[in-house]
Amino acid sequence: MTAAATVWYFAYGSNMNRAQMRSRTGQILEEQPGRLDNYEMLFNKKSRGGSATANIRSAPGKIVYGVLYKVPDAAFRSLDRFEGVPEHYRRIEVSVTDSAGRKVTAQVYVATRVEKGLRPAPHYLQVILDGAGEHDLPPEYIGEIKANAGQHSRS
Repeated sequence: MTAAATVWYFAYGSNMNRAQMRSRTGQILEEQPGRLDNYEMLFNKKSRGGSATANIRSAPGKIVYGVLYKVPDAAFRSLDRFEGVPEHYRRIEVSVTDSAGRKVTAQVYVATRVEKGLRPAPHYLQVILDGAGEHDLPPEYIGEIKANAGQHSRS
């Protein structure tokens, strides 16, 4: 009997929240903090209600902290649906540094269309902050998320 294929997924927004992630994938096989170098997280993806959701973009010298989840490959059917692939987000492969300093190839979502001047809804921001706290992301980074949420995106 062969084991089902598993994939690493890098969450940087509301999917850092363990309860939300479990409800969307059904199963989390492994999880640990991760770091995506040369990217930045911003709130420039318009949600259905008109507020902002999280997104990442290439940014030399910047870092996005998040959560690496090992999930069954089949979980992406559900995740893609929640993320609105291909209209709202597309999935790409990135190299993420895990908690032990190893490079891991992971899937990540990037917004297909962005807008300036958006802010996240307070409850959405709280889900992100709860997820960041659950996984002990650096306090300075959690502060950056709060600061980014309050400012208008310059992109």
